[in-house]
Amino acid sequence: MPRTQPKAKVRTSSKSPSPERDPIPGSKAAGSTGDETAGRTRSAKSGSPRSSRRSRPKTARARADSARPGRSALIKRYETAVRLLYRQQFEQAMEAFEKVISADGQNKEMHERALTHIRLCRSKMARRQPVPKTTEELYNVAVTLINDGRFQESIKHLNRALKRSAKCDYVIYALAICYCRLGNRDRALKHLRLAIDLNVENRFLAQRDADFEPLMRDTRFASLVFPEAPPEATS
Repeated sequence: MPRTQPKAKVRTSSKSPSPERDPIPGSKAAGSTGDETAGRTRSAKSGSPRSSRRSRPKTARARADSARPGRSALIKRYETAVRLLYRQQFEQAMEAFEKVISADGQNKEMHERALTHIRLCRSKMARRQPVPKTTEELYNVAVTLINDGRFQESIKHLNRALKRSAKCDYVIYALAICYCRLGNRDRALKHLRLAIDLNVENRFLAQRDADFEPLMRDTRFASLVFPEAPPEATS
């Protein structure tokens, strides 16, 4: 009967298995393999496999980037020092350039540039020193020169001071010291006598002043600085 034919299909032999009951080996696996292949293709398009290949260059970049902040900070410090120099803030600029050198002594090019700018700052600062005008300013400069052993330069400043104050005893006393240290005893004694005449305290200063040591054996100096005591009064 026609209605029983579908049952006969169920009893088909195992030689021709139905795909639904006994799927062909590898059919689902093939599907999954295809899905995996497609997934790999998609991942390859998305760039995931390439990311592993690029991992090494990124590491090198990271190392380079980690080294950059120190150099960038050094460059910024150098640029700040240059701006201070252009603003004629020479003391601050010189300190900034010195910090650049101490921060990175391996960078020879920047090291040499910083040294050049430091020398320029010093030169500018020397030129900007105020010119002494008053008697006191000229005297202070002269004393500094005496301490440095620059006696001829000191005499020039002291003579300029005398033009403003002809009877300034301490300026004349300083001139006596300069001439004594230069070996000119006559001029030294002349100025020392004048300084004592203007202010008797200069006599006591000269008695203990090591600058007059070359004159200690000169009888003229002894009679000027250590005068004979007056004779005692008799009854």
